[in-house]
Amino acid sequence: MPSIAGDADPELVTLLIDGARYGDMEDVDSALAQGVTVDSKDAMGRTALHMACANGHCDVVSRLLEAGALTDVQNEQGNTPLHWSCLNGHKEAVRLLMDKGASAAVLNEAGRTPVDEALTRDFMDIFELINSYNTAGAVSVEVQEEGAAEEEEG
Repeated sequence: MPSIAGDADPELVTLLIDGARYGDMEDVDSALAQGVTVDSKDAMGRTALHMACANGHCDVVSRLLEAGALTDVQNEQGNTPLHWSCLNGHKEAVRLLMDKGASAAVLNEAGRTPVDEALTRDFMDIFELINSYNTAGAVSVEVQEEGAAEEEEG
């Protein structure tokens, strides 16, 4: 059952996180209107944004971001909402997070970035999308297909 340290109403936290998990915008809006903090966490450190992203509820993702949800908040395993969007193949959720400045460089407890999670599931479209946001002069990530011939200097 969701809970949070501090004086947040556990029932409102549950309403927010479950609403996000199941894509119930009415519950999300109700919880927020009653004053629950948008980044309230459950017992495993998950926020409403984690749950909406994990399940591809982009309308809820947008609403939570508009309400000021932190994009790079980590759960107990170190996963951010972007990790979960990438792992589950939710490209539009990835786009929404990246538009708000989410970091694709955050490492989870397993030492994996969101890009690593996308690549484990062969979500090349998500890899390419994240790479398209790489405008800060950083070296872009490239993936070499297995069996590709290596160039020889000569």
